[in-house]
Parts: sequence; structure tokens; C-alpha cells
Amino acid sequence: MTISTTILIIVIAVVILVIISLASRSTPKGIDKEHFKHEWNDITGLFNDKKTQPLSIIHADKLLDEALKCLGYYGNTMAERLISAKQKLKHKDDVWQAHKLRNKIVHETAHQPSEKEIKTALKGYYTTFKDLGVL
Repeated sequence: MTISTTILIIVIAVVILVIISLASRSTPKGIDKEHFKHEWNDITGLFNDKKTQPLSIIHADKLLDEALKCLGYYGNTMAERLISAKQKLKHKDDVWQAHKLRNKIVHETAHQPSEKEIKTALKGYYTTFKDLGVL
């Protein structure tokens, strides 16, 4: 066997190993899907009680920030991490609207979002979690 044949066999083996490694990644590294499912169930529980519906948005936003950090998206703020993840997100506008609603709830004490606004925001968070592969 010649040196060039040996090198070719090694290169083919490495390529096959890389393909197998990439194909076997169904859950992003560093993500405990069960944790995120459990937390999402808690969030939907908050939504089911009228008194705690706004809290469901706050908790969903915190959970998204946790997911972005676990996935290694960079930035000093949630907004910066969302920007760094934009290539991965199919519904960027939905999650931005949800994040803006969270900010209104937290910073404008008189703001009382409607159930429809909260439901729409939670849908935005949910689709983002799906896009990121944590749910």
C-alpha cells in the first residue's frame, strides 16, 4: 500500500466519523431537555391561573435566557444573546415581541397585558425553544 492510499483511507475515515458525529446530535450539547420540559410545564401552569399569567412571561423569558447561555450564545444581555442566535431562529419577530412584552410587564407597573397578548408571547417563546432544540 502506498502512502497516498493510506492517507486517502485516513481522510475517508475521518470524514465518516465527522458525519456520524454530526448526525447523532439530536440534542444540543449542554442541554438537559427534561429540565426545560419541566420548566415549560411550570410556565404553562402559571398561565392557567389568571393571577399569575404575567409571571408566565417573565419565567419564559428567564428560561430562554438560560437556554441561550447553555447553548453558548454570547452577549452581556438577553437582547445581545438573541441577536447572536438570530440565524437559528425561524420566528425572530415573535420572540422579540414576547421579550418586549416581558420588559413592559417588569418596567411599567401599570401595564396589564391581555390574556391574548400573553398567549401570543408564550407561543413565541415556545417556537423559539423548538428552534433551539431544547423542547
